[in-house]
Amino acid sequence: MKNIFTIFVNDFKRILKKPIAALMLFALALLPGLYAWIYINCTWDPYQNTGNLPIAIVNKDKGANILDSNINMGNSLVENLKDNKSMRWLFLSDNEAEKQVRNSDVYGKIVFPENFSQELITVFNTGKIIKPQLDFTINHKKNPVTPIIVNKAVTTIKDNINQNIANQIILKALETIENKDLLNKFTSSIDKFISELEKSKDCITDLKSIFGILEQTANSTNDSLSKLRKTLPTIDSLTETTKDGILNIQGAMDSMQGLSVVIDNTIVSLETQGNDIIHSMNFDPQRENAEIISNKIDNVDAFLSDEKQKIQRIQDFLSNTGMYVSLDTLSPFQNQLQNIINEINDTQTIIANNRETMNDIKSINKRLKSIYSQNEGVYRAYQNDIRNGMNDAYYYSTQSLNSISSLLTGVNNVAQKSDSALSGVIKALDNTKELTDNLNNIGSKIQKEIDKIIEILQDSKKNELYDKIINIMKNNPKDVADFLSKPVKTNEIAIYGTDSKGQPLAYGSKLSPFYSILACWVGGIGLISVVRTEVTDMEGIEEFQNYEKFLGRFGIFGVIGLTQGFIIAIGDLLLKVQVLHIFYFIFTIMMCSLVYVFFIYTLAVCFGRIGHALSILALVIQVAGSGGTFPIELLPRIYGTLQLVMPLYPGMNALRETIAGFYGHDYAIYMLMLFAHTIIPLLLGLVLRNSIINLKQKFNRQLEKSHLITTV
Repeated sequence: MKNIFTIFVNDFKRILKKPIAALMLFALALLPGLYAWIYINCTWDPYQNTGNLPIAIVNKDKGANILDSNINMGNSLVENLKDNKSMRWLFLSDNEAEKQVRNSDVYGKIVFPENFSQELITVFNTGKIIKPQLDFTINHKKNPVTPIIVNKAVTTIKDNINQNIANQIILKALETIENKDLLNKFTSSIDKFISELEKSKDCITDLKSIFGILEQTANSTNDSLSKLRKTLPTIDSLTETTKDGILNIQGAMDSMQGLSVVIDNTIVSLETQGNDIIHSMNFDPQRENAEIISNKIDNVDAFLSDEKQKIQRIQDFLSNTGMYVSLDTLSPFQNQLQNIINEINDTQTIIANNRETMNDIKSINKRLKSIYSQNEGVYRAYQNDIRNGMNDAYYYSTQSLNSISSLLTGVNNVAQKSDSALSGVIKALDNTKELTDNLNNIGSKIQKEIDKIIEILQDSKKNELYDKIINIMKNNPKDVADFLSKPVKTNEIAIYGTDSKGQPLAYGSKLSPFYSILACWVGGIGLISVVRTEVTDMEGIEEFQNYEKFLGRFGIFGVIGLTQGFIIAIGDLLLKVQVLHIFYFIFTIMMCSLVYVFFIYTLAVCFGRIGHALSILALVIQVAGSGGTFPIELLPRIYGTLQLVMPLYPGMNALRETIAGFYGHDYAIYMLMLFAHTIIPLLLGLVLRNSIINLKQKFNRQLEKSHLITTV
């Protein structure tokens, strides 16, 4: 230990005796600080100076029309860029801009094409989306970093363009809406739409009424046809008069329209068959026996029963029709029908009680004539009063009833040939009923949906949010446009990003750990290049052990290394590097400098010139892979593995803790990792030096033979 101290004191005395040596060592102590300060100052906030980067703007946009107004996004962007200081914007022609890009007067150019505005609003004119293209030219030769910075700036500009486009289009739309009072018209349109929906509901109600009439008609006709089908087996026995009556009915059915077909058919049959029955009652009692007379009277009685049923069906039909059709003549007509029924009842009473004498037969014949006469009156009343009113009322169902009339007309032609014909007619009527039921259901569903729509529209008008939106659009169109173009604000919450005064850390402050630690390593390389590592010209040096020489000479290296670290730290503080823990900041840099100088000194002592080269190689690797400038995740994977064994890594992170703030025991861990890098140098210098030094001497002798490379 004494010899170690002796070497250190001897070195210190020599420095004091030679001022030039002291000056040289002071320069060595100052040099690393200059390295760190120059880099920190140059990179203090380079992104704040992007306003000095010249970028050419070429505006060819011819504008476009939207909502009866002209917009020119190119001109709007040019005006915005004139107030934008993020770069030095130069507004040039296309040829001049291209020339300046190629001769490196500007870093790039942006071109707004002629159809820029037109393509932006294509979606509003044609519904087709077209994204306009901005051609951006970058001069990559001028500087390798500038394209990255410019690209970032252009991305920001593109975002501003998008916001500006949305803002302008929306603002123009809202101003147009406001100027043309479109909002009031919109509200009025909603009211009008609700009114039209109410009318639609009424129309559907009317249609459902018509469907009801059609269904009643189909039911009545179906009943008649069913009874007609039952009489098919006796059709062959009908008289020629009955056939003529059927032909008359067919002619009447062909000439009628709408729902009156069934009524005409029934009334005509009453009149025609009544006349036939009257003629059948004209017989000679002396020539015809009592059985024949009785059969004819029975036929009359059966006819009267059938006629009464038909009249009752007509009454039922007219009663149902009265639910949908209002006719002044309907009630008197029904009274006439009721009188006929009363007359039929009286006649049938006579037939039942008095039918034996000639006077009885004459009385029956007289009443039949009266019934026939009233049938004629009913027929005339129907033709003159009822039919026209019903035709008008049933106008909307003409097509369906014409089809039914055609089917009924065809019944008389095919009744004698096939029972299946009537079956088809009845099936068609059943389908008609099913159709009307479905249409009624559909109409009900449509009405329910219309009610829902009306309720939604009315609720939306009553909603406070609706009124607020309308008021905002009327009174603050600029605020609405600004919100829709930029609906979200961002708020950055910085962690470890502020100094003791709450100010954001400058980029230079964040980068100072890298350059300060790097300067410590550079200072160590400078020391081994100027100060001798071998102790040779000292009295009694031959008796000193190698480890004593190793530690003794390191004394002066250690003092200079600590001085270098102290100067670097003080200089950083004078440069306004923001530091939360100043004492630990200074202490950390001094310890880093001491460890790195010891590491480099050991390499030089053990390996000579090769040690010098190894220290430089270690510097190069650590500059690339220590994570000082770029996150280690962005670098090749091998650097992530090597980072943990790099001496710069723990020193840099420990220094970051002093600048931005401590977290847990991270600072202590990083300092332990830093001091761990002295273990290998101690082993090399104290334990393995004797074996290594022999190899070093042989290597130096070979270098001396070259008479070119120095070994000192």
